[in-house]
Amino acid sequence: MVKTPRSLIDLIDVAVKRHGGASGRRLAELAQSAGHDISHATLNRLRQGTYATRPSDASIRAIAYLADVSENTAFAAAGVSAPSDVAYQPPREAQRMSTRQRKALDELIRAFTAGEAPAAAGADFGRLLAARENLQAALADTGQPAAAERLAEAARDAVARIDEVIDALFAASTDQDAPDGAPWSQLTVGQGDGGPAHAVR
Repeated sequence: MVKTPRSLIDLIDVAVKRHGGASGRRLAELAQSAGHDISHATLNRLRQGTYATRPSDASIRAIAYLADVSENTAFAAAGVSAPSDVAYQPPREAQRMSTRQRKALDELIRAFTAGEAPAAAGADFGRLLAARENLQAALADTGQPAAAERLAEAARDAVARIDEVIDALFAASTDQDAPDGAPWSQLTVGQGDGGPAHAVR
């Protein structure tokens, strides 16, 4: 059984909160009314972590809609890369392959994509999504007493969570993590765009 990524469960929880504690059935109805294809059974099993396989692209898009996040965020939360907008087309020479060769190539493509995961797959989106919700709520309450303080606190928390995800992305893109206490590698910024080059940590 494929274990539902924690981040995808968090994303469904965000959708539930956004829609006033809606049930899986109600969430499915909302998604379907907007043209998405997902059932309440799928939503409930995903939220409980008992879904037997990786959710379909259509289900992931529906969850993105319900949680009001980008599709890229939802696919990353599911631990897979978002599909390209351009359909893959094999070269014309592929028409000369035998049926056996075509099946072998199909299996090779499936093998390549079955275990793939985006760089963000190791990032914990749960706290980032929670920070996003808190910031959104604080923005909605700007007319209330102490609104400025609440907004500032939510913004600081959001920045901290974003930094955590960025750190995870950088860690995933390198072959090995730097030892504790070591300075970040120097990245040159500005070269090639006409601006002065400068280093960032």
